[in-house]
This record gives sequence, C-alpha cells and structure tokens, in this order.
Amino acid sequence: MILRAEFYRFVRNGVLPALLIIAIGMNALAVYGTSSELESVPVTTAEINEARTLDLVRLGFGANLFSLLYGALSVTRDFGNNVVGRVRLHAGGSGRLLASRAVVVAPGMLAFGLLGPAAAVLTAWIVLPSSGAEFAWSSKTTTVTAGIAVSTVFAGYLGQFVAWQTRKSLITVIGLVAWTTLLESYIITLAPTVGRMLPGGLGMAMMKDTGTTDEILSVSSGYVGYVLWLAALSVLALVRLRRTDLVA
Repeated sequence: MILRAEFYRFVRNGVLPALLIIAIGMNALAVYGTSSELESVPVTTAEINEARTLDLVRLGFGANLFSLLYGALSVTRDFGNNVVGRVRLHAGGSGRLLASRAVVVAPGMLAFGLLGPAAAVLTAWIVLPSSGAEFAWSSKTTTVTAGIAVSTVFAGYLGQFVAWQTRKSLITVIGLVAWTTLLESYIITLAPTVGRMLPGGLGMAMMKDTGTTDEILSVSSGYVGYVLWLAALSVLALVRLRRTDLVA
C-alpha cells in the first residue's frame, strides 16, 4: 500500500521528466559538439572508427549528474514539505522508509541509466559520418555503455543516500554539483591513487575511461567498489534516521 502511494506521488511530480529531458539533451549536445570538432579523415580505418565511437559514447556519462540530483531530491523534498515523519509512520519504521524510497525511485534511476547512454549512442551513430568515420560497435563499446548505464543508476542512489544526511535541497544540490564537477575531478587528476577509489573514479573504471588518468581500477573492481560505497552510505543513512529527529 505504501509503495503504491509513494509511487503515485513521484509519478505526479515533474522533477523526473524535467531532469530526464535535460540529461538527454545535454548528452546529445555534448556528442554533437565534440563530433563537430573532429578532424575529417579522407580514408577511415577500423581503428579510427572504434576510437571515435568510444570517445563519443563515453559522453553519455553526463547523465550521472542528473541521476544524482534526482536521487537527492527524492529525499530532500519530503524534509522541505515536513511530511517525512508521516511517511515513515506509514512505512513502518526507518528501515522500511529507506527501502521503500529506494524501490519507488528505481524506475526513474533506470530511465536515466538507459536513456542517458542511449542518447549518446544514437547521436554518435548519426553524426560520425560527417567526419569521414563510421559508427563501430564492438565489445569495448558494450563494456563502456554498460558501465555508463549501471554507474548512472548507482549515482542516483548515491545522491539519495547522501541526501538522508544533508536533508536540505539547496545545500544538497550545490554540494553534489560542486563535488562531482570540481572537487572529485581535481582529486582524480591530482591524486589518482585516492581518486580511483571515489565513486567518480570507480565509475571511470566501470566504463574504462582513461581520458583523465591511466590509474584506474579494473572494470570488475569498479563495480564492486561502487556497491561497497552504496552499502556503507545506506547504513549511515539508516543510523541517522534512527538516531536523529526528522527535521531538515
């Protein structure tokens, strides 16, 4: 019953479609803009086709940020509306509240995970011929696309678990954007040994992205590491829910 009610509330909210449209549009624009700067090749090769395809498909990673924000806002809006206490009561406790919220937002997370990389793949397929190359799907493209899709879903839950700690929408959004686009990127660049263990670095490992640094973990280690991050943050979220008042 509580899951149906919660799902209905989220379906009626306009945050998901708005963020999805922005994420899809930004990914498509990123691929198009990057492709327009590629040097035209008179005669293409399989190596050129694969390299350019991978470079453009990896831009689908941009949907991570919007999934992250959606996950965060799925929590902070209830603190802003002062309804989180009532929702916890109906859910039957802090643990069930945490679990039900994770289940309810799953379709939205999956939408980001599927449509984000799909926008990059489709745009790359359309625009690559303009530079003289051809879209080339390979096993590497599968690895990259799968990594983007899963890390985008994971990013949504990362934002959600962080938001159970911060609780305020404005502070949470600013903090997540600053961390993702600036601070974490600097750490990955300047201290790759540390950065590769952060969620962003693990996401890079999942899609085999060495554009920033070559010091990334293996693909499987990226998946395992990210799951461990989510597990730890979910435990911390549960502890905070149980030990503190439900106020922002």
